[in-house]
Amino acid sequence: MALTEIRIFFSLDIKRLRLSYRCHHRCCGTHLPSIHNLQLFLLPHTDALSRSSTTSARLYFVAGPRLIAHLTSTHSQLSSTATILSCGAPLVPDRVAQVVDERKKAEKRVDDLEMELARSIADDLVTEMNQGGDNGLFRKHVSRTDDTANALGLLSAISLTVADMEASKKRPYVVVLTSTPSSPTLSSTTVVVVFGSDEKVVKEAGEGLKIKLGVKGGGKGVKWSGKFIGVWKKGRRHQELEDLLSKL
Repeated sequence: MALTEIRIFFSLDIKRLRLSYRCHHRCCGTHLPSIHNLQLFLLPHTDALSRSSTTSARLYFVAGPRLIAHLTSTHSQLSSTATILSCGAPLVPDRVAQVVDERKKAEKRVDDLEMELARSIADDLVTEMNQGGDNGLFRKHVSRTDDTANALGLLSAISLTVADMEASKKRPYVVVLTSTPSSPTLSSTTVVVVFGSDEKVVKEAGEGLKIKLGVKGGGKGVKWSGKFIGVWKKGRRHQELEDLLSKL
């Protein structure tokens, strides 16, 4: 809506604002002591509305002391961001876009490296699985230390890679993968993934993890995943895992 004329007048000691004779509302500066505080309006942004066939938008604006508070807060945040990015305030939008783009590229490189690592670990597992000519059930626990936000993704990639390899189909197997952070605390999460060639064996291993090690989780088919909250004491937990696998 074009603001062709703005008139402010008093009615019963309440300031009112008329815009182009189309609307007549209480002014946002009713609480202000004098009319000179209303000389500046700020329109930070608009929100589009699509409630009907006509095009409309909700406008937000501030004035008077609220405007000063808004500008002070915005300037403080902009200055802090510029300091962090080591640039002037006008360059902040470009630098933020650059940082976001670099972050996406870094995440892509991490994903690629994790896939390569998953393939390497899967190759080692399948090679060990087929050594010695033994056709009995292959049992294996692989422990990892990972400071990553997506440890489950890495362990799942390993399990999928093993399952896709033709050599893994020559012998029945069950593998337990665990990933713990390098500096565990009482709130740390240890991720556990169980996968194998037999659905019953995988389910049995998952139930054993729940009962004996306190791992919470579940699964379907030949894959089971869960997590343990707290400090994963590797010596004792790994021995319990070995005992569990030996009974499958």
